Amino acid sequence: MSTNLFNSSLTERFSTLKRNIKSKSNSFYDSYLDLLEATIKYFLDENNIRYDQSKTCGYILKEDAVNIFLLTSLKLDDYTISKMPDYIKKCNDHKHKKEKRLQIESVINFLKVYFDLVNFYLDYIKGIRVEFDGQYFASIFGETERLNVEYRNQVIKLQEDLKEAYDNNRLSEQDLNQYKALLSIKEIEVLTLDDQNQKLQDQISILKDIKLNSLEVKLNKALEMLVNLNGEILENRVATDAVYRSITGQDIKSAIEKNKSKI
Repeated sequence: MSTNLFNSSLTERFSTLKRNIKSKSNSFYDSYLDLLEATIKYFLDENNIRYDQSKTCGYILKEDAVNIFLLTSLKLDDYTISKMPDYIKKCNDHKHKKEKRLQIESVINFLKVYFDLVNFYLDYIKGIRVEFDGQYFASIFGETERLNVEYRNQVIKLQEDLKEAYDNNRLSEQDLNQYKALLSIKEIEVLTLDDQNQKLQDQISILKDIKLNSLEVKLNKALEMLVNLNGEILENRVATDAVYRSITGQDIKSAIEKNKSKI
């Protein structure tokens, strides 16, 4: 779900929110509050509604001019107007207590209210509504962690394949040095999940290239053996033909063709 909001600043804040959902990070609450506050201030600024810019989101919503704009102009329903301060309080509680573990139900509930607010404003400016897709957010919840496991398994499998190639002398010195220069899984683990995934993706790309090179080495060796084998077969044929000719007075090929005609 690619959502471009009203300006680049809001769009970037929404992207940060999505990253926190993917990581199942409690920073979701901070990024949600940041996005909600920036969005409300954007609506007020665009419509020349005066408010105390030094105040945070919860206090701004209590101002009379802001309330009149939200209820009279945007025509917010009771649910949205009551849930915004409720969710602001929960975000602030998390910020101070740091004890609430992020759940997908909270993500969907919080975002449903945010998208309702956005759509009330889009109706007001006669814009195109944004569809809220709860299933999409459920599908990306914890995605970073799932990808981390998937990428780790790919790296480990490729490493095992290359160890086998090394044991069979199929790695060039350059490939071996490149392989040894890669960070270990333990070294990668100290990074954030997002950075881990980026490093693991980079390693997968490098390891696949090394594996491809090792397969080329294996193929070249197989072709070389085949050429040598064909040479030996040809030499044996020449020798056999010479012996057969000395005994029978004719070459093997002629004898074979003659016998074929009798079948």
